[in-house]
Amino acid sequence: MRLFATETSPYARKVRIVLLEKNIPCEVEWVNLRTQDHAALAHNPLGKIPVLLRNDGSAVYDSAVIVQYLEVLRPDPAIIPKDPEARIEALRVEALASGIMDTTIAWVLEQRHAADCQDLNMLQRARGKVTTALAMLQEETMAWKDVGSAPVLNLSQIATVAAVGYVDLRAPDFLVQFPDLLAWMHSMRLRPSVSATLPQ
Repeated sequence: MRLFATETSPYARKVRIVLLEKNIPCEVEWVNLRTQDHAALAHNPLGKIPVLLRNDGSAVYDSAVIVQYLEVLRPDPAIIPKDPEARIEALRVEALASGIMDTTIAWVLEQRHAADCQDLNMLQRARGKVTTALAMLQEETMAWKDVGSAPVLNLSQIATVAAVGYVDLRAPDFLVQFPDLLAWMHSMRLRPSVSATLPQ
């Protein structure tokens, strides 16, 4: 299989961590989304990454769908709980983490405009949404103190690593008020799947 990704995409990082946690061999092909003919376009008409190209040539996208596919492809070790209530909880945290990624990316793109062209209200709203969601994730991680040495990470933890890692990369000042969340992230960097996927 081949994964089309960028080195800084938090969505691609989530998938890359899942691949490593499940020990699924997969070639990673880095793409430049700023080019009009990047390789992922041939497999996803939206041009978004990540895209997983299966061995039969068919493509799977987006990150949440890819994760579900990988869980079906290799059920053991499981990263998504089989208990219905625990499964819904894991998917809820994944959705929260995805919202953090989406909103932080929107904030970053708005920041790239000239100062006199930026929508300051949008920037303030985005920052408020991200910090509110980070506060919820910090509460979640309080129950994950020893997860770095666990046999396998679960979906909630993987999605949290991807989301918080991206905020730390692009808007680190958002995290200043969350020392417990930062401490948890620093402890997670000792885990091979996390350290191997650090954004460059």
